[in-house]
Amino acid sequence: MERKLRKQAKRQAARRSMLDGAPANRQDARRRPAQQVPITEPRVERHLPRAPRGTVACGWCGATVTVPNRGRIPKWCSATCRHRAWEQRRAAASGRAAIEVVDRPVEVVRTITKLQRVVVEAPPAVAPQTVHEWSDLLAELTDRLDRGRIYDRDVPALRPAVAALVEAFNRRWA
Repeated sequence: MERKLRKQAKRQAARRSMLDGAPANRQDARRRPAQQVPITEPRVERHLPRAPRGTVACGWCGATVTVPNRGRIPKWCSATCRHRAWEQRRAAASGRAAIEVVDRPVEVVRTITKLQRVVVEAPPAVAPQTVHEWSDLLAELTDRLDRGRIYDRDVPALRPAVAALVEAFNRRWA
């Protein structure tokens, strides 16, 4: 149990020394608490990405980072910057540092395809009024039959109508 407590105390001392900047193996009895140093550097102005393949600034060093076509928008240019920012956030959470890392808002542009359905009403079929219109209509029916534009399955339905037309025509002219 005592050994476990010593290990735990040693780990805590190493963590504290890492945050204070002094090596863990130096035991200084006159150790002072960490002072909060104000940051005088101006904030880096970052531009938000507007489309895939844009660029963003690294959250730690300000270097440009390319935004991929898919997936998350990166915050850091490397694992080193990500780790340094994590260390800073951890120190800020414990009250040892005067810096606070703030997440940035991100604009995302999305393309939306909108389909529009248009309903067009066909004019109602009008029966031919003149002899010329009737002859054009019968010529078109003949042409479609000759070219195979009327399905074979529909020909039996046309047969009685055409037979009645021919019979009426023969009655009139016979």
